Amino acid sequence: MRSLSRLFLIMSLLVAWTAAWGEPFPSFEQVQQQTQSSDQIILDRSGQLLQRQRTQWLWQRGDWLRLDQISPALLRLLLHAEDQRFYEHAGVDWYAVLGSAWSSLWGQRLRGTSTLSMQLVDLLGLGSGRRNGPRSLTAKWEQARLAQQLEKRWTKAQILEAYVNLAPFKGELVGVDAMARVLWQKEARALNYAESALAVAMLPSPNASLSVLKARSCVLWRGVQPQADCEAYAWSYQQALARSGQPAWGNPQLAPHWGRWVGALVKTPIVKSSIDKTTQQQVQALIHKHLLDLRHSHVQDAAVVVLENISGQVVAYVGASAVSTASQYDHVQALRQAGSTLKPFLYALAFAQKRITPASLLADTAAQFSTPYGLYIPQNYDEQFMGWISARVALASSLNIPAVRVLAQVEVASFQRLLQQMGFSLPYAEDYYGLGLALGGVEVSLWQLSQAYRALANNGQWTPACLQADGCAHQAKPLLPATATWLVQHILSDNMARALTFGLDSPLHTPFWSAVKTGTSKDMRDNWAVGFSQHYTVGVWVGNTDGSAMHDVSGVSGAAPIWHEVMQWLHRDVASEAPVMPAGVVCQTIQYRHHDEPSRQECFLQGTEQAVIESVMIATPPRISAPTAGAHYAWDPDIPVTQQRIRFAVKGVEALPIVWRINQRLVSHDAIFYWEPNQFGRLQIDLLHADTHQILDTIFISIQE
Repeated sequence: MRSLSRLFLIMSLLVAWTAAWGEPFPSFEQVQQQTQSSDQIILDRSGQLLQRQRTQWLWQRGDWLRLDQISPALLRLLLHAEDQRFYEHAGVDWYAVLGSAWSSLWGQRLRGTSTLSMQLVDLLGLGSGRRNGPRSLTAKWEQARLAQQLEKRWTKAQILEAYVNLAPFKGELVGVDAMARVLWQKEARALNYAESALAVAMLPSPNASLSVLKARSCVLWRGVQPQADCEAYAWSYQQALARSGQPAWGNPQLAPHWGRWVGALVKTPIVKSSIDKTTQQQVQALIHKHLLDLRHSHVQDAAVVVLENISGQVVAYVGASAVSTASQYDHVQALRQAGSTLKPFLYALAFAQKRITPASLLADTAAQFSTPYGLYIPQNYDEQFMGWISARVALASSLNIPAVRVLAQVEVASFQRLLQQMGFSLPYAEDYYGLGLALGGVEVSLWQLSQAYRALANNGQWTPACLQADGCAHQAKPLLPATATWLVQHILSDNMARALTFGLDSPLHTPFWSAVKTGTSKDMRDNWAVGFSQHYTVGVWVGNTDGSAMHDVSGVSGAAPIWHEVMQWLHRDVASEAPVMPAGVVCQTIQYRHHDEPSRQECFLQGTEQAVIESVMIATPPRISAPTAGAHYAWDPDIPVTQQRIRFAVKGVEALPIVWRINQRLVSHDAIFYWEPNQFGRLQIDLLHADTHQILDTIFISIQE
């Protein structure tokens, strides 16, 4: 009786069939455009595929494929399994419906009646959709009506194409492209009958067990090829299903760090970036080669950025080596100690303020500077002193103490402000950084450094880097005068001036015009080489992700060889000429008196030129050389007083009159004298100008009774 009622209801619904459906219906083109891949596609500047990266984590979908991009075997098996009269019906297979009704009448198991068009209605989200459990007759009726409307608006080829691109397969895999590239690690057009059978077997229940899928796929395969050897593919099926969580085959990984970074900034499905694919691959190969050379020096990683000077476009961006133990970490954006890489900006500022010239003599001698946190005693890299040295040689040869003396004149606040304008993150007050800022006592990224050096290449004009191939329209910010930056360019390209530290035959020297600066952080934890030619700015970092020290590797031996070869590659077909000297700069022959540097042609800001250099441009203030700051003394009453005197001495006074003061009491006008302690506890020792009583230096010692 129940079966007769069901049959009567089915026949009543068929009689009441209404073809009209007034709700909006999507076109095939709309569905195709709105069906997004789970990957963001990063192209290079010429439109070549550079990187695919996952941005959607609820499901994994590849590209939308045309029917001619899909295996004919898969399409044949799909129609055989799901809709054998697909090309004959108009959305509803009435033979299947009647067959199901007949089975119901006799109490037999109901046959499947859903056509591909009806299933596609659900995949498109049309109507009320399917809920948990069996579909009600009302919902089935709605699905059937929508399938008929779909058939009126779309062609059969469009329906079949949309189905295979929207159908869920295994786990998170949606669409035939993702299924083929993940499970079978090949294109969908290359699937054979055995592989296609497993794919179609997943459609009724994507997460069925291996045994169920193997049995179902064998039935499907033998349905079209009766002699199929199912057992021969049993192991292959097991391996395919085990790959369900692996990356898709055929997705290039040429710029993973760049892809993640630019993809987060440019939130579009397809990004046509500024990267040049060929240069990117060449830089990766050069990094790999040089890291192999450095593998015995505990060097594990490197990063490189290449920028075009004029456009600001990023030509190459390699955040880590492919063989690194932390290959996913982006060292281009990582903050590391700057080393000597900030010195060019300091000297440019000093030139602009006319505090020094490239010919100025600076003292490369032992020095100590009073700071709010105590004495600061800088050292050179080789712990040697050169005495008086010109600013040109001091910058080109990267001497530390002259740079600190220059910063003392420029002032930390002024230098910090310039660095902030150039994109460096220096969020704390100036006394936090102190004079150590001259030697890179701050953390910077390779990205920040490369952009700042590009500003030097562009005569002090700073603009943000351009990430997209179509170019950017950024307004330039003039941060330094062209005259001062030209002097720095001239110095950093002077191979003779840097010979004192690096020799004449170093990786910093190129057969074309270029300017470059190296840097090495404390304990050799970071190597830098950043420089520019007429056309490109190249920044290189070498080190270890965990911050561990390298073994006897400096900027010139670690990062500089990579910088040199990248520059050589960039200029394999293009020349690099020296920048034109701007108005406001004059060059003339100079000579030194009482100094070892030979006569030479030197350049100055107009109005600061000198033919004869006789004295230092920055006066070195007197400093207390004895006693040692922070020294602790113990008074012994059993030892004669004359044997317990403390030596006081000063250096750098020359003809300057001085006076000593201990705990606010004046004690001596002599540059060297011996003091018999008559005060105990913590003592403040001041060195004063004898006429003005201006404090020249201060230290603290303690004497215990």
